[in-house]
Parts: sequence; structure tokens; C-alpha cells
Amino acid sequence: MEFIITQAIKAHPMALLYPERISDEATRAQIAALIQGYDNGADFFIERLAEGVGTIAAAFYPKPVVMRMSDFKSNEYASLLGGLDFEPNESNPMLGFRGASRYAHPAYADGFRLECLAMKRVREEMGLDNVILMLPFVRRVAEADAVLAKMAEFGLRRGENGLQIYAMCEVPNNVILIDQFASRFDGFSIGSNDLTQLTLGVDRDSEIVAFDYDERDDGVKAMIRMAVEGCRRNHIHSGLCGQAPSDYPEMAEFLVELGIDSISLNPDSVLATTRRILALEARLGRAPRSQTGESK
Repeated sequence: MEFIITQAIKAHPMALLYPERISDEATRAQIAALIQGYDNGADFFIERLAEGVGTIAAAFYPKPVVMRMSDFKSNEYASLLGGLDFEPNESNPMLGFRGASRYAHPAYADGFRLECLAMKRVREEMGLDNVILMLPFVRRVAEADAVLAKMAEFGLRRGENGLQIYAMCEVPNNVILIDQFASRFDGFSIGSNDLTQLTLGVDRDSEIVAFDYDERDDGVKAMIRMAVEGCRRNHIHSGLCGQAPSDYPEMAEFLVELGIDSISLNPDSVLATTRRILALEARLGRAPRSQTGESK
């Protein structure tokens, strides 16, 4: 979703909703030019986002497509047109105002509403009900409840019209409380990048400690194992998105042996890793899995 917002929308959703709050006159003029032909900024955002997501979903229909809701960090949101007037200045955005914490917060709830209305249009007006929605960086169970309630308020109630809602499993608390989280979602996608960072206490953006960032660490693999087993125990989907299976063939094999349901891969590693996975599943006596598209 971030790619669509950056490339097709270009402006901060709150700036589109409240251009009068933008302090810079030139930026207000840019936004006015951007939404020319639309009744307002909200209509522009909803239509552009729905078109972008719909294009992806239609390409894979009727196979399921997992669409992660926005997960810009505050500094990334600030770089969007008009964003500086709506974002905090954080010293560590990676652990700050990001993911699910934004969605029900007064500072962004109106922006999240636009995301939800766009997804509702994709599923109900475009008829692309293969779209599964996914929430990123859900820190606490109470936060999950608040966001799911907000989604229902905006017309996206889990279970209605076949709507499935997944969550990213990228905070150790997601693994520790896997049974509680699993009762609220239809699946988990393990975000190995953030899960590694938070399990090992390593800033993955810091070059000086990059040597300590390793998704193959036994502690990280233990967290992944507990997550996959927790999903299986609760009869929900388990997947993984992150660099690990693309960068390290042994990690892809580890995940297959765990019985994970899906793995996302970088385009340049799809063929080689898929062949390796098919060969391993054949040795394990398993039938090949169906494919799911996952988009950010």
C-alpha cells in the first residue's frame, strides 16, 4: 500500500482532508493542483488507492491477495506532500508512531478511514473479494481490539462478506500472546525483519551493529517456530514476509519443515527458491501449496 500512496497519491491523507492546516502556501497550491477534477481530497485518495489495489487484486483473482494497511514511519509520512504539518518529530521512528498505533489515534484516525473506505470499494464495488486485509505492527491485544472496532465502524467488519483480517507477527508480544491474538485474526504473517530486530535488540538501520542482525539466530528461529505452531494450534493461516527466505535458502527450508502455509519472496529469488521448496516438499511427502499474493 505504501508504494501506491507514494507513487499514485503522493500526498499525506490528512493533508488531503485538511489542506487548511498546511502552513506552506506553495504546498497547499500543489495539493489543489493534484486533486483537480475531484470533488475533494478524500475522493481523490479513495479512488486512487482503490484503483491501485484493485489492479493488483484483479491480476490474481480469484486467488487471495493479502494487502497490508499502511505502515509508513512518521519520518516517511512527513516526506509526503503536506506531511510535515501532521507528523511528530521522533528520534526513533522505527519504534514510534507507526502501524496499528496510528489507526485509532486521533492524529490519524481520519486518514485510516480513507484507507478503509478504499478497501471497502475494492471488495464491494469492484467485486474483488479475494482481498485479505492485514494490520502491521500490532503491539498489544487492546490495540488490536481498538483497531478492529474502528475498521468495523468504517464498514470493514471481520467475517462480513467473507472479509478476512490478518495481522503481522513482528513484535515479540505477538508470539508470547499468540493464542490471544489468534482469536482476533484469521491469520498471521511473520515479519522477520522487525521480529529479528526486536528479538535481538538490534537497530537494523544501524551499520555499526549490523553484524549482530541475523534472522538465522537460534532465538529468532525459536520465535518463528512458536508463531507457526501457535497459528496451527488455533487453526489460522501462517505466513512469513521478510528477507530471510530470499537471502538464505536454509531459512526457506526451515520454514517448510515447520509447515508454514506461505512465504513471500523477492522477485529475483522466486524461481530458485520455489524449486528448492518443491523438491523439499516432495521429499517430505507433501503436496505443493497454493499461492497467495501479498502486497505492501
